[in-house]
Amino acid sequence: MNLDVRSLRTFSRLAHSGAEKAAGSLTTLAGIDTYVNVTKVELGTKTDVENEFAERDLVSVHIGFSGGLDGRTVLAFSPESAERLVDALMPGIDATDADGELAASSLKEVANIMLGGFIDGWADHLNTSVDITTPTYVDDDNEGPLKDIEAGGFEHSGNDEHVLVFRNQLEAADNAIEFDLYMVPTPEAIGTIVEASGDNDALPVESFAAFSEMINDGANQASADITSMTGVDTTVEVSRLSFVPIEGVPMSLTDAVRRGVVLEFSGTPSGYIAILFDEPSAENIASSLLPGMEGDEAMRQSAIQEIGNIVTSGFLDGWANALETTIDISPPKHVHDLGSAIIDPLATDLAQSQEYAFLIDSTIRTNDDEFTCDIYALPDETELRKALEQLSPTA
Repeated sequence: MNLDVRSLRTFSRLAHSGAEKAAGSLTTLAGIDTYVNVTKVELGTKTDVENEFAERDLVSVHIGFSGGLDGRTVLAFSPESAERLVDALMPGIDATDADGELAASSLKEVANIMLGGFIDGWADHLNTSVDITTPTYVDDDNEGPLKDIEAGGFEHSGNDEHVLVFRNQLEAADNAIEFDLYMVPTPEAIGTIVEASGDNDALPVESFAAFSEMINDGANQASADITSMTGVDTTVEVSRLSFVPIEGVPMSLTDAVRRGVVLEFSGTPSGYIAILFDEPSAENIASSLLPGMEGDEAMRQSAIQEIGNIVTSGFLDGWANALETTIDISPPKHVHDLGSAIIDPLATDLAQSQEYAFLIDSTIRTNDDEFTCDIYALPDETELRKALEQLSPTA
């Protein structure tokens, strides 16, 4: 099975259109104005998806689909958003006590309508019929959402099972309710969609899986470098490759204030990378590197630039080694702003030559949450294709 940018664009547009239908269904059902914040096509591991659900304590409703397409859809909420939605649908019902079963039933009904409309859009595009299962409510104490999802088709040399996930972030207009709509098709279903959109000049999916593993290797090296510099043990929490409309890239970050560095890299591939910390993490990093000097703003900025440069080198050196090439990086530029505002000019520059972006994001954190480091890379689409061609099994 092969994938190309045209197929990914088709995926993204179908997912966004389906999510808009789902948002409209919720508006009609509950009177809650809802919009689609961002739509992503993500290639990651089943483990990463499972860990995200566990980390965020998500409750969810699952609906399987089969026929012309096979797979699963998941509507996931934080417990707080789930309670607010239930309250909007059934005022007075407490989702946390004896009325929990009734609340779960309410969420299942919402999901049945929203996810059913979402899947119908895909079926209409492919001129096929799709049957859906009855909804299943899964609370945050249950096993992960992809427990029995088939992950074949993306095998490479690594041990982790990769899955292609269509992820839509939706929000109520008043920000009181936020939720994610996931669609995880089987490899056969992905092949059906690719065939419908045409796969000229497409690359084997193994190339994308190999690149995903390369990203994870780079993140692990960056994590090791942070540990070496600070003496604090760190681990890679998640690494993934997303395909997203270029205007949606800034919306992939929250509006929380971040401090870090931005660098440009050139070679195969080329693009931009941002190493960002939340405010407490930045303070803790500065304290680790410059004990007693963290109160000096100039010294604190220098410490952030130094670790940003080291993390970037570790992250990209793994790419260069895998691709047997050289990747040069610019001097680090210190940034201190809203996360979305930091990324926006990088996406704007790439928007001059491409409509969609491959967004790479990795999160590194300490076990005690002393600090968290987020890595965002935006490679140039043309240069990334060259890299993927080098990773092709037939190269």
